[in-house]
Amino acid sequence: MNESDHALEELRRLASTVEGLSCIVSDALGRTGAMHSAVRAMWSGAQFVGRARTAKPQGSDVSAVFSAIDRAKPGDVIVIEGRGAGPVAFWGENATLLALQRRVVGTVMGAPCRDVQAHARLRYPIFSVGATPAGGVFGQRGDVDEPVSVGGLVVTSGDVVVADENGVTVVPLLQFDAVVAAIPDLLRKEREIQDDIAAGHGLSRRRP
Repeated sequence: MNESDHALEELRRLASTVEGLSCIVSDALGRTGAMHSAVRAMWSGAQFVGRARTAKPQGSDVSAVFSAIDRAKPGDVIVIEGRGAGPVAFWGENATLLALQRRVVGTVMGAPCRDVQAHARLRYPIFSVGATPAGGVFGQRGDVDEPVSVGGLVVTSGDVVVADENGVTVVPLLQFDAVVAAIPDLLRKEREIQDDIAAGHGLSRRRP
């Protein structure tokens, strides 16, 4: 296991104990790296940490999405480029069932999903631009493992994605180890600020 793998395991451990980890990670990136608010959790409590595996569908063709699932490794996140609240969903229950078999930990996309109740029942985290009943088609078009634009960010396969009910933060792979190393100090400062607030001092004495 290399240094980045150890950092990823530490981030996953923090996700199980730290509320709102996506916010802390964004702070560690200089308060950047967050997708815009249109990309949101489709059920309450959805969260994950994982490495991106990207898919870039063409038109309404979802073939690239299923190719990305086929290539995914355990712990990966499927990140799908989309056209906002477009005419079709790029993810549904069957995609979730396949992703669970591959031990994929979640999906983020700049497009709608469908079968929202199924994802919640299966406890599979979906972050998307709303939902629609309309599904995509299959035509063997689109690209996998190419940079994609989602939620105002460019995401590359291998980047680390942190998602919870606050939203989605993406850490570029080259910055990942430094970001994880910065988190303990940020958490300490956050606790100190909250202790000051509890003592009646407000935010004037400290800044995160």
